Amino acid sequence: MDKDEFQAKFIFYMMCKGIEEVAAVEEEMKEEVEEYEAKIQWNIGENIKGYQIFDAGEYSFAVDDVLEDPDVTMTIPDVNNAKLFFTGKLDPTGAYMSGDLTIEGNLQLIMEYSGVAELLQDFLEPLTGSI
Repeated sequence: MDKDEFQAKFIFYMMCKGIEEVAAVEEEMKEEVEEYEAKIQWNIGENIKGYQIFDAGEYSFAVDDVLEDPDVTMTIPDVNNAKLFFTGKLDPTGAYMSGDLTIEGNLQLIMEYSGVAELLQDFLEPLTGSI
């Protein structure tokens, strides 16, 4: 694994873990997680896999693992674009329209996921400037 892959994997992990941690202390994030239901598979670059499961208020995630039956599969082929995406520096809509992000499955679930992602970025922005 090269440096860019490591960084993308680490940022992905921090995003996933951040949702869990912020939901434990921030009521608005907790409500978003409780209301959202989806199984999201992430494929990043050639070697990074992971998933998130939002299920009736329960949240779990894994890195280096694959879901058998995701509702949505998000693929970001370029690890540098993934780093930008996960830190809020790559517009999701623009990435999708340009092909830098592909989405298979229920697009509505991803539209709803954006609320979770935005809350996480808003919560962490004063501390880090990004995720």
